[in-house]
Parts: sequence; structure tokens; C-alpha cells
Amino acid sequence: MVKIEITLKDEQGKKLGQLPSKEIEIGSYHLDEIEKSVEKLRKEMLPELTRYLLEEGQRQFTEEKKKRVG
Repeated sequence: MVKIEITLKDEQGKKLGQLPSKEIEIGSYHLDEIEKSVEKLRKEMLPELTRYLLEEGQRQFTEEKKKRVG
């Protein structure tokens, strides 16, 4: 099995967050098996990654709005 971790960083390299690691079964490491495993992982993690980024964007927007008002 292979363990994959995704860490989100800003432009300066500061860590913003990390998604839970996922393990994928690749089998015999043939190209077609690797592509299938990566595609499956993408389908599993993309919604989670999108949700995290949207929540972070909303949080930053709210903070900026509070600074302008206050």
C-alpha cells in the first residue's frame, strides 16, 4: 500500500492545513493500475479538498469584512 498526504500551503510556504492521509492499493505498479488508483483517490479527495478551500476562503473573507467594519 501507498500512503498519500496532501498539505495545503500559502504563497510563503506557511502551512494552512492538511487533509487526512489516505492509503491506496497499487498492486504490481503497472502504469494502468497506478492511473486507476490515482483516479480513485482523486474522486475521494477532491470533494474534501474543495470543501476545505471554500471554508478557508469564507473564513478569510469574513475576517477582512470585520476589519473593514470595525
